[in-house]
Amino acid sequence: MRYFTAVAERGSFTGAARDLHVAQQAVSQQVKALEQLLGVTLFDRSSRRVKLTPEGVVFLADCRRVLAGADRAARRVQAAARGEAGTLRLAFTLVSAFETVPLLLDRLERDYPLLKVDAREVFGCDVTALLRDGDCDLALAPLTSYPEDIRQRTVRREVVRVAIGEQHQLADRCQIELVALRDETLELWPREMAPGYYEAIIAACHSAGFEPNVDQHGAGSTVWGYIAGGRGVGLVVSSLVEQLPRGVKLLDLAPPRPMLTVNAVWRGDHELPAIERLFETAKQLAQERHWA
Repeated sequence: MRYFTAVAERGSFTGAARDLHVAQQAVSQQVKALEQLLGVTLFDRSSRRVKLTPEGVVFLADCRRVLAGADRAARRVQAAARGEAGTLRLAFTLVSAFETVPLLLDRLERDYPLLKVDAREVFGCDVTALLRDGDCDLALAPLTSYPEDIRQRTVRREVVRVAIGEQHQLADRCQIELVALRDETLELWPREMAPGYYEAIIAACHSAGFEPNVDQHGAGSTVWGYIAGGRGVGLVVSSLVEQLPRGVKLLDLAPPRPMLTVNAVWRGDHELPAIERLFETAKQLAQERHWA
């Protein structure tokens, strides 16, 4: 098909051979074999020119479509081998939902339009099972311990701030010491639901020198109602500021401010090329937006 198309477009076996970088005899033999295979004459040949027959005109239109499709398929499979096409199934926890994941998805869509990212929010406690069962290729979740077959790589470290009710006695402060929350009730999702997040917040309190009074009934959206009503306070990532419920505000903590480490997590025996493209994109965003 390529030889035939080249001859048709050049109107010459000699010109086609030159463009294809092969001998003219090879082009003539390939076109003759094609005509024998199809049982039609594709060219009217003379000593001065080569002209398409009516059958050749019809065949040329189809050849162009087939060759364009073949070229497109080749580009797509090569892009897939580089991780720039196909589907990447991404799971993420709540702490990445407000800024990290939306920015990653927007940049990946811009830079790799052939790569589809199927993203969904999950609980941190479900990450290992999702990876092992093959229900996702990669997860973004706070740093925690995983089995040996699960690998981790840091994507972002985000500053932690205090979520507090607007009527709380500390709400008018510009910043507060973490130890000032010693006597407050800490609204925190249980470790069974969000192990990495729970561990990071508890560790921050321990570093500040106190054991937090964790609300044993805090979970899900109920914590926001408790915080807005002044029942307790929360320690959350800074990117949550754009999604705060009514009646809740964020306060800065005095240095040294605790950080939450968000890691990419994946199976060691399931390293797709697309995962590396996500790492590259995350690195670019970290540099541009000064992610710690």
